[in-house]
Amino acid sequence: MFFGLPWFAIVAIVAIGGGLIYAYKEEELKMEGKRLASSREIHDLRQIVHNLKSRIENLEAIATEEKLNSSRRQANPLQDIEIDDEVEEHNSDNSAGRKRNRN
Repeated sequence: MFFGLPWFAIVAIVAIGGGLIYAYKEEELKMEGKRLASSREIHDLRQIVHNLKSRIENLEAIATEEKLNSSRRQANPLQDIEIDDEVEEHNSDNSAGRKRNRN
């Protein structure tokens, strides 16, 4: 007899105590799993945000470059074409003919 209790009462008390400890540890493991899943999700979301930021920066760089190129083209839209001199000669020849047609 332990503490004045019969052996079968002590076995029942130990079994109940063991069951409570087991349930507590099981609950801790569930919480740990949820925490790990949340941290994985947070890591994935941070990586997605980082990728989106880099894509936005790339798009901003492309837009800025296109804006600069379009402003250069507006100054001389035929600059990319190799026949600038021919166009200018042709325009000067046509300007005299246009003046005659208007009169």
